[in-house]
Amino acid sequence: MKSTLAILIMGLCLVLRGGSALADGKKLVVVVAKGSPVTNVSRGDLKRAFTGESVSVAGKTLVPFNANPGTPERTGFDQAVLGMSPDEVGRYWVDRKVRGQSAAPRSLPSAAHIAKVAAKFPGAISYLPEDQITSDIQPVQVDGVPYTDGHYNIVAQ
Repeated sequence: MKSTLAILIMGLCLVLRGGSALADGKKLVVVVAKGSPVTNVSRGDLKRAFTGESVSVAGKTLVPFNANPGTPERTGFDQAVLGMSPDEVGRYWVDRKVRGQSAAPRSLPSAAHIAKVAAKFPGAISYLPEDQITSDIQPVQVDGVPYTDGHYNIVAQ
C-alpha cells in the first residue's frame, strides 16, 4: 500500500512537472533601445524582419539581431515567431543565399552582446531572456501584449 501510494505521488509529481515545463521556460523579451519609438510590433512584422524583409515600424527600419544558432533562446524564438525548427531555418537561409537574396540577420554570441547592440545600434531589434534586460533597452509589446502578460508566449526552449 505504501509503495503504491509512493508511486502514485511520484507519478503525479512527474505529470505536474511536465505540465509546467513550458511555464518554467524563460520568457524571451523583444527589445529595442531605450527611448525608441518602437513600443509595439506585430508578430508578422517580426517574422518578416527576421526572415530578411525590410520592415519599418513607428518610422524606424528594423535591423534584427539573433542569438547564436542552437541556443535555447534562438530555438524558442525561431519556433514561436518564425514557425520553423533549427533545420528549417538553416535550409531557409541556404535557399535565400542560392537565390542571391538578403543574408540572415547577424547572430551575436551572448545576451550581453545583444543588449549592447540593441541599446546602441539605430533600429536594432532583438530578444533576450527577461532576466537579461538592462536599463539601456526597452521591452517591446508583441501584437499589443507585454511580456509580463500571461498570454505572452515567446519562450526559450
